[in-house]
This record gives sequence, structure tokens and C-alpha cells, in this order.
Amino acid sequence: MTVLTKTESLDKVLAEMNMRSKKKRARKKFIKQAIQQLATENETAVAETPLVETKAAYAYDKLPVGFMIKIGKQHFSEEAIFRFYYNQNHPEEYKNKELLTERFQTLVEAASGSTKTSLIEALDQQTSK
Repeated sequence: MTVLTKTESLDKVLAEMNMRSKKKRARKKFIKQAIQQLATENETAVAETPLVETKAAYAYDKLPVGFMIKIGKQHFSEEAIFRFYYNQNHPEEYKNKELLTERFQTLVEAASGSTKTSLIEALDQQTSK
């Protein structure tokens, strides 16, 4: 299977459609149809490729801050980001959501045993809401 660039694919689809009109509006319409056809072809190609098993993908950036802090304090009480998120005396951790989500994600993925199972249960409950 050869990989075509978008322009080569677009040219190929336009040639298949046998567009003969030189009017601007007609060309735009054909191009729009060709792009839609390419999108559907790409979707089917992606659907046909075998899926690689990945970790449970949670949208960590969409999780509420309070939930991450609560779970973080329960399981990782020694971590500074969970202890000092609302403390102005610690400017690096103070309301730094990016750091909070990044650290929470790495800790959840690195956890093992019963801690990981309880974390996954809590995440499943939160995301199912």
C-alpha cells in the first residue's frame, strides 16, 4: 500500500470524478466532494488497520481539580503538588493545573497492585458521571 500525499490524493480523486467545468463555483463543489471522499477513505483505512492495545485512556486534563487533589492526597500524600496546590507560599505548585494533571497521570500510570486498582476504580467512577 503506497502512501499518497494530500495533493496527490486530491488530484487522483478529481481525475476519477472527470471534472470538465472551468467555472469557479463548480470547481469548488468538486473539490469539496473530493475532500469528503478522501476523508471517508481515510476513516475506512484507519478502521481496517489493527488496533494496538493501549492503556486505558483517560482525559486527565478534563478531570476536576478537587477530584485529583482528593485522590492524590489519599494515595500519594508525600507529593508536594497535592499538598500545596492552594498554598500561595509555594508559587510553583499554587493553582498550577498543568503540573497537577501531569503529575497525577504519571503517578497513576506508575502505581502498582491494589493502589492502581483503586485508582482506576475511582477514575472510572469519575469519568462515568
